[in-house]
Amino acid sequence: MSEDTFHIPIRKGHHKKLRFWFAPISQAIMDADADWLENEELSCDNICTRELFYPFIEKFFPGEFKWRNEINIMPFDRIHGMIEEVRKVVKTLTKDYYDPTLLPYKQGFAIDLLVSPEEYDEKYVDAPDSITRTAIEDHKSVIIDFYTGIADYLDEICDRYEPEGFLGVAICAPH
Repeated sequence: MSEDTFHIPIRKGHHKKLRFWFAPISQAIMDADADWLENEELSCDNICTRELFYPFIEKFFPGEFKWRNEINIMPFDRIHGMIEEVRKVVKTLTKDYYDPTLLPYKQGFAIDLLVSPEEYDEKYVDAPDSITRTAIEDHKSVIIDFYTGIADYLDEICDRYEPEGFLGVAICAPH
């Protein structure tokens, strides 16, 4: 499977196999006076999101982020800052993969997240670090697409639900 066809799984709506979730949240939802907006949820691959996207969450989340499917509410002002940072990182990844400002984000980059399991087994399972480092750079478009997909979703949620008085975005993660 080539870089052009492999994408990190993210899907609109609630998908049980994709267990890192983002969703708009209101006080009525928190008070159980309204239903969770499953159709508006973004479901993401748990491991990829933890390794690749959590540095953004960690930087912008106000307080201690809770795991084990706890609801973490990130207010819209923090979401806006996070989106801006994601887009800045995408731009830098596109222009200069070796820019030192990318170091905190690149710590989670791993080739097994960026290629299919078959390609990983065939090419990279026993490959030396020099080969996997080059392969990660060669597959950076997978990361860029992943980051862009989440940022686009968050932009859409902000545009739609912030004017309606929602609290922000709920972020839930399994471990």
